Amino acid sequence: MTPEPMSNPADTETVSPAEYKHAMRRVVSSVAVVTTQSQTERDGLTATAICSATTMPPTILVCVNRKASALHLIQSSGIFAVNFLSDAHSSLARAFSTRGLSGETRMGAGTWTKFVTGAPVLPDALSSFDCVLEKSMACGAHEVLFGRVVAVACTEDSALLYRDGFFRRVAPE
Repeated sequence: MTPEPMSNPADTETVSPAEYKHAMRRVVSSVAVVTTQSQTERDGLTATAICSATTMPPTILVCVNRKASALHLIQSSGIFAVNFLSDAHSSLARAFSTRGLSGETRMGAGTWTKFVTGAPVLPDALSSFDCVLEKSMACGAHEVLFGRVVAVACTEDSALLYRDGFFRRVAPE
């Protein structure tokens, strides 16, 4: 029996942005602060669209809205750090997601160190990944960044999570 040909995916209807957002808000995500710096300035943003891209070489993928103030600095400096937050960092996540704050005001909400690239790293983060920007590509309203990981650190803390527009903690068993 010959299988029926599939319809052209380009011909299928897509869901509305509102439907997509509603469904995605149901998914629990880790929360990270992505930081960067140049010779003269530092900046960062809160992000939840982050994942491992590959282990050979170790590469992390970060989706950043093109309107984010830190994006140009990440692209021009060629470095960034991904700091996954512990459940004690909800105020830091809010500071880095508040529009209109300067990079230095955001950075003032935490204590920072540096690893290999010089990008600001949060020493008490759940996990931190110091990255060199390998590739940046446009996708809709966002830029997808691929960072080659050159240094890492982690703690045993509990993760800060995001669901339905709120920062959340894992409930103890």
